[in-house]
Amino acid sequence: MFKRIISATVGVLLMIAVLFVSDEYKYLFNIVVSLLAAVSVGEIFMATKFISHKPLTITSIIFAAFIPFTTVGFIRPYAGIVIFAYAVFMLSVMLHKRKEIALRDISLLFMLTVLIPFAFSMLIRLRDLGLTDAFGLAKRDGVFLLVTACCCSWLADTGAYFTGRFLGKHKLSPEISPKKTVEGFIGGVVFNMLGMWGLSAVYMLPKISAGATINIPLMLIIAFVAAFLGTLGDLSASYIKRSCHVKDFGNIMPGHGGVMDRFDSILLVAPFVYLVVSMTMQVWPLIIR
Repeated sequence: MFKRIISATVGVLLMIAVLFVSDEYKYLFNIVVSLLAAVSVGEIFMATKFISHKPLTITSIIFAAFIPFTTVGFIRPYAGIVIFAYAVFMLSVMLHKRKEIALRDISLLFMLTVLIPFAFSMLIRLRDLGLTDAFGLAKRDGVFLLVTACCCSWLADTGAYFTGRFLGKHKLSPEISPKKTVEGFIGGVVFNMLGMWGLSAVYMLPKISAGATINIPLMLIIAFVAAFLGTLGDLSASYIKRSCHVKDFGNIMPGHGGVMDRFDSILLVAPFVYLVVSMTMQVWPLIIR
């Protein structure tokens, strides 16, 4: 447990440092997210034992690394071309390697290689909402939205871990993840809502937000739904690991495993937060200035 806490603390501090430095180095955050997406896809290929298919692996990792840069203005026009080219490549592999790679396997790889980098890129899009004048948000608001997506995932996971560790009795999904419990899941939901309420209260301090107000009811709704989505993402990743007969996707983060082990719940949470924030901004905004 101690190793897990230390590793998580170091990860959070590194993320904060990147956000501060990215003001000076414009695309640093894109680079970091690109690396996370590329490593995650690489871990998937390692877990599924398809790492030996070099052209498939290398092309998929390059594709995953490219997607977080589609938010950059001068690259955006070429995003559709790259996505289309990758789809053509995967279909070609499916036909050419039909005797070596089963249809269900190439379908899984295709789905995850698209889902993972697009989910990670939502973190960039959330931050960038504070860099446009469309919604009247400040730069710091974009950072808060990014932190919201991460915390909505990690707070629920942390709450579920400790609640389940001390109070868990009833298994949530024993065939997929034996350690997860119903009590832990409920604790994660409650902890997520309380944590996001507290985070909102801290952000509304004048010296931090410079006058912004957080829509607390909407934040609580986001936190509630995100706890369910985070668990769904976590269980999905656990199912893939169990099917591949691996304990963790990697060992890059002591106490957590690989990048995918730490960010699996964000795969659904980050897109959800982005959709809610962008769709409600005109009628019931999360951040009010």
